[in-house]
Parts: sequence; C-alpha cells; structure tokens
Amino acid sequence: MTMSLKKIIVLLCVIASAGAAPGFAADKSITPDGKPAPSQPAAKPGSQAAQKAEAAHSTYEKVREVLSGDLTVAGEKVTFPQNNPSVKALVITMDPGEVTGWHKHNAPLFGYILEGEITVTYDGIGKKLYRQGDGMLEAMDVTHRGENTGEGPAKILAVFLLGDDAEAVVEEDAPGATEPKVQ
Repeated sequence: MTMSLKKIIVLLCVIASAGAAPGFAADKSITPDGKPAPSQPAAKPGSQAAQKAEAAHSTYEKVREVLSGDLTVAGEKVTFPQNNPSVKALVITMDPGEVTGWHKHNAPLFGYILEGEITVTYDGIGKKLYRQGDGMLEAMDVTHRGENTGEGPAKILAVFLLGDDAEAVVEEDAPGATEPKVQ
C-alpha cells in the first residue's frame, strides 16, 4: 500500500468511528440560505469565480496548457477525419541549419517543440519562429518548410490525426517552381 492510501484508510476509519458519514458532513462554503460563505464571497455555485476555482483545482498538481484552438497557424479551420481515424506521433530531430523539403500536411497536425528552435516559412504568409515549449496546429493546405535556426539540435513532437486516406506529409515543389517562366 502506498502512504497516501494508508492515510485515506485511516481517515475513513476515524470518520466511521465518530459516527459521521462523509455524505452528511456540513458544507461550510455555503451558508444555510444558499449564499457563499464570507471566506469565498464570489464563489457562488455556477459563478465565474466558482468555475475558475474548480478549473484551478485539478487532479494534476502542475498543468500548463500548451495549445487550445481550432485554427492552424495559417488560419485554416481544423477538421477531423471521418473515416479510418488514427493517430501517428513522431519525434523529429533536426541538426543546426538543417532544412526540410517543401511540403503540406493532408491531416491535422499538432506540433510541440521539445528542444531548440525552428523557423517555418509558409508560402504566402511568411516566417514564424517556434521555440522550446511552443505548441502549434500546423498548416495543412499551405506549402511550407522548416529550418533549425538554433545553435543546437531541435526536437519536435509531431502528432498527426490521420484518416480519410490522408497522408501525413506530402512533398511539394518550392513555391513558384512550377509557374511558367516569363520570356
């Protein structure tokens, strides 16, 4: 048994021997007329303060939100696969100065920079710098390429939400490479 489990068992034994059941304990955060107690004046059930307090009271001691959203870095609405959904997670390591080929993603991709920094050039949008600890919903239908612009290795966790017979990475020509030459 772990120490915390032992403490719980002891506490339950103390409560049982005192003749009080946990379901009948008085809730001192609410006064008899249903109003918040003075120690929590804004924590009326359902209020924003109560919702914030509940959200802050997590089962995990240390939580940091990395990303929340429904638009890619290119402003595309994320849509989830309908057929044959699956998840594919990769850790990509890039040496300093290493550059990916031009590509697109035919599936939603969550990226998280585990180490280092990368600069991604998006066709028609420009460059965006991502550093260790940054998360992103990567562009899907915008041709782009990444470069390790840091001094050390860059490691990226890439989580693809595959399905609908979509490929995770589709190689593309460099922007403007397929346009007819002007003579």
